[in-house]
Amino acid sequence: MTPILLNQLRSIITSPLISMFCKKYEENEILLKKSIDTSICTVLIGLDNIIENPSLYEDLIECVTFTDFYKTIQYDNGKLSSINYSFEREGFIPLNLIFSTKKGRISEMISNEIGIKSATAGAVLNFAVMLILSHFKNEQQKTKNIQSNLNSEKKAILNTVPEGIRVILGYPNFECEDTDTYYSADTFVKTNFLSKIFKL
Repeated sequence: MTPILLNQLRSIITSPLISMFCKKYEENEILLKKSIDTSICTVLIGLDNIIENPSLYEDLIECVTFTDFYKTIQYDNGKLSSINYSFEREGFIPLNLIFSTKKGRISEMISNEIGIKSATAGAVLNFAVMLILSHFKNEQQKTKNIQSNLNSEKKAILNTVPEGIRVILGYPNFECEDTDTYYSADTFVKTNFLSKIFKL
C-alpha cells in the first residue's frame, strides 16, 4: 500500500517537471521517479525521528521560508508549474539538520539501490526535502497533525525505502511488506517500485 503522504507529494509533481529533471540529470525516467519516491520517504522518516523536538522542527520550517526555492516556487491547480534549481544548494542545510552526518551515505545508497548517478541522487534528495518542507509550510499543517500522520504511516513509508537506506536510518530489523507477505530485513527483499511509479 502506497503511503498517503507519498501520494500527496507525488500529486504535486507534474510529468513536464519529471521530463525536465530527466533531461537535466540525464537519467532514465522510471529510475528518476523511483529515486524521488525513495528520497521523499527517506526524508519523511528522518522528519519522524526529529519531530518530537518541536524547536528543531520549527527551525526547519522557518529556514525554508527564506530560501529562493520557497520564494519562487509556483503552483497551477495544486501542481508545481515552476521551480528554482536553487534546491541543489539550499537543500543541504535542512538535510544536515535532519540526518546530521548520514546525508552523504544516504545519497550514495540511493544511487546504489536505484541505479542513478551519485550527483543525481544528491540533487533529488535535496529536492525532496525542499519540496516536503515547502508543502508543509504552504499547507500550514500543525506539527502535531504531521507527527500523527507520520506515526500512522511509518510502516508503509519504511516499506517504500530500500533495505540499505533503512539500515542507515536505524531500522535494520524492519520487516518489509510485499503485497500480503512479510520478509525480514535480513533476507532478500523484492522491491515493489514498479507498482509505485507516479500516476500523473
